[in-house]
Amino acid sequence: MDGAPPLSRFRYLTLPHLARAITVVILIETIFLLAVYAEILVTTNGGPGYASTNLAFLVYRAALLSYDVGGASSGGVIAVILANIVAIFLMRAVGKNLNR
Repeated sequence: MDGAPPLSRFRYLTLPHLARAITVVILIETIFLLAVYAEILVTTNGGPGYASTNLAFLVYRAALLSYDVGGASSGGVIAVILANIVAIFLMRAVGKNLNR
């Protein structure tokens, strides 16, 4: 790596070592963002149109504002399924780190 430009050193040396940590952080943040509700309600109330609406806020809007209990419950089931899928990938990523 002697004489390599800084961008090449970062791309070929640093980034591969950080790839697993970046993967774990992205998966944990994805699970966290599935539960963000209060910040959206307080700041933008769903944003202009549906611009800042996520799944949790959509379930709230369907259940309490539109009185669509079936749609809200199906949204909740989808949220649980998505969280479980992300958790499976997270456990695999952490398991790979523990084995090495």
